[in-house]
Amino acid sequence: MKRLFSFKHILAAAALLALAAGCRKNNEYRNMEPVGEVKMSSYEFLKQANQSGLYDTLLYLLEKTGIAEKLKTGNNTFFAPQDFSIASAMDNLNFIRKKRGEDPNWTVDSVSTGVWDTLLSRYLVDGQYNLDSLRYGDGVTLVTPYGYEMSAKAMTTTASGISNGGSMVIQFSDKNNSRLIKFWVSAITESANIQTTNGIVHMLESKHIFGFSSFLGMAYPAQRSPYFGIPFLIPGPGSVDIAYYDRGGEGVAYHDFEPANRGNGKFRFEEGVDTDVCTEGPYNIGYTYPGEWLKYTVKVEYSGLYSTYARVATPNANCITHLEVDDQDVTGLIYLKKGTGYQNWVTVEGTETYLTEGEHVVTYHVDAAGFNMARFGFVPKFRKPFNGAPLQIPGTIPIAEFDWGGEGIGYKDADVQNRGNAKQMMRAFEGPDVEQNAKEGGFNVGYTAAGEWMSYTVNIQQTGKYDIIFRVASPNTSGKVHADIDGTNVSGVLNVPKTGAYGTYTDLVKKDVTLTAGEHLLKVVVGASGFNISKVIFVAK
Repeated sequence: MKRLFSFKHILAAAALLALAAGCRKNNEYRNMEPVGEVKMSSYEFLKQANQSGLYDTLLYLLEKTGIAEKLKTGNNTFFAPQDFSIASAMDNLNFIRKKRGEDPNWTVDSVSTGVWDTLLSRYLVDGQYNLDSLRYGDGVTLVTPYGYEMSAKAMTTTASGISNGGSMVIQFSDKNNSRLIKFWVSAITESANIQTTNGIVHMLESKHIFGFSSFLGMAYPAQRSPYFGIPFLIPGPGSVDIAYYDRGGEGVAYHDFEPANRGNGKFRFEEGVDTDVCTEGPYNIGYTYPGEWLKYTVKVEYSGLYSTYARVATPNANCITHLEVDDQDVTGLIYLKKGTGYQNWVTVEGTETYLTEGEHVVTYHVDAAGFNMARFGFVPKFRKPFNGAPLQIPGTIPIAEFDWGGEGIGYKDADVQNRGNAKQMMRAFEGPDVEQNAKEGGFNVGYTAAGEWMSYTVNIQQTGKYDIIFRVASPNTSGKVHADIDGTNVSGVLNVPKTGAYGTYTDLVKKDVTLTAGEHLLKVVVGASGFNISKVIFVAK
């Protein structure tokens, strides 16, 4: 078996017909009428047509991927690419490897089976489509086994200078997930309408390059790189959204046992990772299988001890995941409790881990399947200002920018999970309930409860008197709030006024508070529940 080690074979279409259907004088493959019939399966037909080696590599790949079984028993139509097409694709791949300074010695076995399966499946469509069924002006949309859309259109060729005077062929096109024809990539049949016992086979011309325009990008992707071009920050404002795994493709940035994206999110459709639209936004990963993994380039800003978290949903028991940093397990196995659905999200916690400053690779692993994952994150167990430096007074203290450190250091909250609607963007795995502030921009904290607080490292630039302005909103009159500096209540307990709604903000002012210059710890303390707060403003007198 050659498998693209050499290609010195040419098989004429007439000889192929004689082999497959007996010695008939007319060339059914070009004339197209009547339909050539063979008393064998589509796969056996390809094997019989391979006496001169025209489909040697194709047959090998069909067996390797399991598509051969579909051609033996399924009711389908197959557009057969010649080995010349596969050879051209491999030549292009090795040319690129040489240009990158790598050995140009890849064979078909160097390319992952998943890539071959994904691309070969584009040549196979369910149901039988002959020339008559493809005689539509704009062609017919054909759907592959993995739900990918192709297009086929019967056309009459030009002969002896006469337009539409030749035989009919099929233009078979990869739509590239676009409705615009200018983005499609097409191939033409060399012979067509071979009726087998279980389907129809159309033979593509040798000048077609296998995979249309997708082979190079899938078989030999760029080196792994962050999805957005820069690493995720740890700690970061929100979390690491699971669907934004690194670029690089199968075996480099991710490993998925099925090459098709079976999710409903239509995001990263060309890759095997199954992305769904997430009720907490934007996407989650589903259809998990043991042994699958995803990689993320991250940048740790501060060395120290971190808590590890993930946001998961499952109606099943016995699901397990874990995270690795630079291929070292940092969470231990995380056993997920049985929940109530694939979109009913809960936060799970792994073991604490020590992270060192610098760039690293986090790998998310599926150990026992049956769950969805939306995001993961790391929260410092030590105090650090949210933006790395103290907030300045006079100035504005955004309420959601409390210090890192977690429960008891950066904040105290009545419940463990962030119940706000902005958790995917801000403080995903911390207790304060962060919401988007639609009217004023930025974020606010809601779902307040008595005894909760958030702390901020601040730098008071000069000693003197200040007005302290709390931006609050409430449909109630029950709320109470005050400000502590280094454990001393400097504002007194203030009653939050009724503003009409949780989204309608007003100023709650405490005048003439004396503050001392230097670095201090500010706490915003909830005395009684029932209000939202977006910021605290210190104005020098």
